[in-house]
Order: sequence, then structure tokens, then C-alpha cells
Amino acid sequence: MNLRLSILLVAVLIIFGGTFLVLRFIDSSERKESSPWLYLIDQGSIVKLEVAYSGEAVKYYRNPASRDWYIEGNPAGNPDIPVFQQKWAGTTLLLSGPRVNRELSDTIDNPAEFGLDPPETEVKVIDRDGNEVSFHLGIPTPDNRNQYARLVGDDSLFTVPIEWAQVVSDLAIDPPFGRLYDIDLRWALVVQFFRGDETTRYFVDQGTGQWLLDGETPVPVDLSAWAQSLLMLSNPRMDLIIAHDIDDPTLYGLDPPDTAVVIVRQGGQTPIEFHIGDVTPDGNHRYVTVKLGGVAGPNTDLYGVLTSRIDPIIALATDPVLEE
Repeated sequence: MNLRLSILLVAVLIIFGGTFLVLRFIDSSERKESSPWLYLIDQGSIVKLEVAYSGEAVKYYRNPASRDWYIEGNPAGNPDIPVFQQKWAGTTLLLSGPRVNRELSDTIDNPAEFGLDPPETEVKVIDRDGNEVSFHLGIPTPDNRNQYARLVGDDSLFTVPIEWAQVVSDLAIDPPFGRLYDIDLRWALVVQFFRGDETTRYFVDQGTGQWLLDGETPVPVDLSAWAQSLLMLSNPRMDLIIAHDIDDPTLYGLDPPDTAVVIVRQGGQTPIEFHIGDVTPDGNHRYVTVKLGGVAGPNTDLYGVLTSRIDPIIALATDPVLEE
């Protein structure tokens, strides 16, 4: 190899090496400036959550072998209640690894100054192995865009997005109690009940906006009573998850159902249909299944709703709320 070629190769190596070091430095700097995690825990391993805020404390849990989350009965002795999956979805992801906007200091001389003594919100996250992560949320920062936070057992002071903090705190004051569904009935056009050979149909007059009971001569409904009925139908409570993927609804009085309810909405929105079956052996609930868009798959999830909640819905078919 001649001298000129050797000099050329050395120059190329120097340029390559310098570029590599610059890129490493830039990459390292970017990593240092990125937001750190408050903590990290595997989302799928979370089995318990405890949240306390504004004088309210709620505990959530699931059996490690199940996908169903429950709200622990409070006060003690009350039944545990399934969460409403539509509202709950994403909660464990939210709490598996929150990122912080800033680490303000390594120590907190006066926690009360940041609303951390006592804390505004206390949260405990527990996994299936019994590992526990606890953190506190304080007051909002002066710009009202973030909220102070700290890990229990760590002296560092962090800020987290205020939107994230509010969602976490809401788990204590607005638990997502189980629902069959949740819709805005201001868009409803028709509410129809089927019981055996009998059909009861309520519809809204497109010209006047008045709800009427259908028949040879449609009859106006009682406005106050019907408003309460619509509220009840907008997001009916679900008290039990009895089984997933049942393949024989006849065992529960659901094929045919005792009562079928269909809600048709304007704007091309998917109709809601749910079926009400037999009373459960304990006499306290009725079996219920839900269909979306009137389409049911080969298997169906089976729920239980307290008779005190479901009977007033059945009564809309048997005892219409008419204007006096």
C-alpha cells in the first residue's frame, strides 16, 4: 500500500470516527432531555389499584386469571361492582408508566408547598406478584398546565400533565360503575319493546319533537315521566358479569327473551338492542345480554341487572307513560 492511499484511509477513518462521536453525543443529549418515567410496571400484571382523592377512596381489582375489573364494595359489605369497560379501557395502560414533564429537584424541603403534605391524591398500583408502586399528586403548577407529583420513598419532585392527573383523581370521585352501554338519547328516534307477541313502540314526532306512543292514533307521553325513562335507558347499570361467551341463551330465558328493547338513533348511528331474560336463582337479578347494531355473534356475554333497576324498563312496555 502506497503512502498516498494510507493517508487517504486514515483521513476517512478520522472523518467517520468524528461523525460517530458527534451522533453519539447528540443522541445522548436528546435522551437526557426526554421526559423520564415516574415509574414503570407491566400493564398486564396490574391486579389492584387504590385511589384516594377529595375525601373519597376507591379500590379496584381483578383476579389474575380474569380480564374483568371490579370496584370493591364500599362501605364494606356492599357487593363488588364490575367496571364499565367502555370507560375503563386504557386505565391500566395509563397507570403502567406515566411520564413526567420535569424533574424539578432531588429533594422536597416543604412538601406542603406543593400540595404533597397531605397529598391531594394518593395512588397505589399493585401487580400479581405483590409488588407495589405508590405515588402522590399535589396541587397544579402556577401555569395550571401540570401538577406536582412524587413517588413514595423518593425525595424527588416532579410535574405531570394536569389532564393525566385529573383522569387519575376522577377514579376516586367518579368510578366507572358497570353499564350495559352508554349513549346520548337526545339522538333517539324510536324506542321499541317486544314481549312475546306484543309490541310497544315510542317514537319522536320529527315536526314537533314530541314523543308519542305509537298506535292507530298516536298518543303523547307524559313529558316528565318519559324524560326520566330516557335517562334510565341512556346508560342502564350492570351489576354482575355472570359469564362470557355463553352458547345456549335458552338456559337463561333469552331465546326468546322475556323482553327485547331496541333503540333506533338518527344520523346513521348503530342501533342498541338488549334482551332481558329470566330472574336469577337468588331472585335479585335478571339475566341480560346486549347486541350492537342488532348483530349477535355465536357467543354472548351474560350480565345480571338488579330487578329493581330492570323492572322499571320492562314496565315501559306493560304500563306506558301517557300524558294525563
